Amino acid sequence: MTTKQKRKTERSSSRGVSRRTLMGTAAGAAAVGAIGGFPAIVRAADPIRTIGLGVSIINEIQGQASTDLGFPVRGQALGYGAMFGKMLNQNDQYEIAEGYFNDMDVFIPSKVWQPIDTTRIKEWDKVTNLSKTGKLTPESAVGQGDAPFRHLWLDENGERVDGPSRYISMVPAWHNADSIGYNPEETGRKIESWAELLHPDFAGRVALLNVPQIGVMDAAMAVEAMGIMTFKDKGDMSKAEIDELINILIDKKRADHFRAFWESFGQSVNLMVSGEVAIQSMWSPAVTAIKAEGVPCIYAFPKEGMRGWHGGLAISAKVTGKALDQAYEYINWWLAGWPGAFVARQGYYMSVPENVKKHLEPEEWDFWYEGKPAAKELPDPFDTIIVEKDEVRDGGSYWDRFKNIAVWNSLMTENDYLVKRWTEFLTA
Repeated sequence: MTTKQKRKTERSSSRGVSRRTLMGTAAGAAAVGAIGGFPAIVRAADPIRTIGLGVSIINEIQGQASTDLGFPVRGQALGYGAMFGKMLNQNDQYEIAEGYFNDMDVFIPSKVWQPIDTTRIKEWDKVTNLSKTGKLTPESAVGQGDAPFRHLWLDENGERVDGPSRYISMVPAWHNADSIGYNPEETGRKIESWAELLHPDFAGRVALLNVPQIGVMDAAMAVEAMGIMTFKDKGDMSKAEIDELINILIDKKRADHFRAFWESFGQSVNLMVSGEVAIQSMWSPAVTAIKAEGVPCIYAFPKEGMRGWHGGLAISAKVTGKALDQAYEYINWWLAGWPGAFVARQGYYMSVPENVKKHLEPEEWDFWYEGKPAAKELPDPFDTIIVEKDEVRDGGSYWDRFKNIAVWNSLMTENDYLVKRWTEFLTA
């Protein structure tokens, strides 16, 4: 166990308010109280109940799972704050948690999930080394922060161990690498560095993601790329590093460098489509949505590396018997290929690519995974054409994108302090 993990385990020894300060915003703090009603669902057919974000909880996905598996699967998509709160505090209200590895410093010591037995995961041997070792290819950079392999391996009692081992915290699933989106007509040049987020050329036309734990990483990569400061670990900053970084950002904000701070996918799209911003930290699928509106947008592939995130499937500690068997069936279904192909058409990757390939047309596989020009128009999961013929996915192939991850989404030891200082930045 690393020093960071030990410190976080000590801070997570009781299930008090400090856990929930992960949310960091008023909306997040209130979200835990906004998840009522779900327990009232009548379980006449004994459905498997799964909760998560809208990335994986999509009616079509759980509907297809119900058809394929022969038992009902009911999904509940929540906002991040509500998801986190329910996963942590109401583990009798779901069987499957579709969570994220950057939250594991809370969830592993809480014991609200049970260790997953990899001997029951049919495709475990096919799960990529990105999840198991941090290296998709031998020459890949591991990256700082909460990479999945740092939070994957457990013993049968749910305690962390140095892997590999038979038991794991979650089954790795959907993931992506994020960076910067920009309108080339507005920037006037190709964007190849995180430093451009703070370049004076774009003053007043920059937006940052307003999730403290993630937005601060994008900002950290920007100031580091500019040579202003360096970090020992951008995934676990010290108070002194947080102070220095936030003070830089406050100075920039007071100089009107930032146009907006977005919190949702739709907000980031609207900011670019409206012309309010020229460059911003962004999620990959938003770029496609912007281009669908007729506005040019490119997803940068910064030379310093991208910011990675990784989701997965966990099982509540309350689940036993037939429900446990069905939970494993649902997890195995996720790795079998169909849902991976579904989310691929939204720009996400899955941990068993070879099974995804079986459910994509060759032209889709070549575009989404291989980074090749689209041989024809390609649809999203809902049959809306979002990729034009000859278009090339920004950032290249799956293997190119994940060989240079600078940092993974993380929950820092000094999270409470980070949230406090981020709030000061927003109100400066």
